[in-house]
Amino acid sequence: MAQTWQSIGAKKRAEQDRAIPSEWKLKSLPPISQLDVRSIPSTCGILTADEISITENHDAYSLLNGLHGQSLTALEVTTAFCKRAAIAHQLTTCLTEIFFDRALARAKELDEHMERTGRAIGPLHGLPISLKDTFNIAGIDSSLGIAAMAFHPEPANCPLVDILLAAGAVLYVKTNIPQTLMALDSVNNVFGRVLNPANRALTAGGSSGGEGALLALRGSPLGVGTDIGGSIRVPAMCNGLYGFKPSAGRIPYVGSIGRLPAARGRLGIQTSAGPIAT
Repeated sequence: MAQTWQSIGAKKRAEQDRAIPSEWKLKSLPPISQLDVRSIPSTCGILTADEISITENHDAYSLLNGLHGQSLTALEVTTAFCKRAAIAHQLTTCLTEIFFDRALARAKELDEHMERTGRAIGPLHGLPISLKDTFNIAGIDSSLGIAAMAFHPEPANCPLVDILLAAGAVLYVKTNIPQTLMALDSVNNVFGRVLNPANRALTAGGSSGGEGALLALRGSPLGVGTDIGGSIRVPAMCNGLYGFKPSAGRIPYVGSIGRLPAARGRLGIQTSAGPIAT
């Protein structure tokens, strides 16, 4: 018997729930009437004082200074952002794929390399980076919020993922989007709607809305979204962040779900991958 989209969505959300350790789960969710949830990550008791400092008092640049200077370890930084991302998702539905175990294992390897050699793997050594759902990571879904595309893990990394890993980055989550991407409100039948953490009655924007909500709650120091007509810029605006659309092709977008295939003579605006950050 064929599965319904409702049952597929329920299975996918249950998978997300299992990926969050029980000690990282909120004891209770805030009432619907509480619109602004930005203070909850630092007051819920899940994060230690050091983890609050790591996630709130640093940007990507200062984190990298600490990681390269060995005043911070990749494991403590990754743990802090994994925990904060878990909290952010419970408040705003900002994530699609959660792979904290893989990220923590990667962070340990980076720390061992640093201890053994005294050198960083690359310029992004130990920095957690969140990715919009469109970017393929081997062994992980890129469903775009479409039930028929869920539970079909990608066979290989897209080039951007390989570049980030070679530079030393730690990948730990993929973020929520509108179904099929082309919308400015991030809602789909698999994961649900992304809520704006400053006012959950308002949109977090789209199509990189999951990135917007996650970063607004300091659950990521740096994210990568995509943009053709505002899909980075609108979530940045909605969530008080910095984001821009680079020139098409400046940041690799090949090998990603949702990208139009290359063709000579195509007229129209091309999609770009680009950064979004606090």
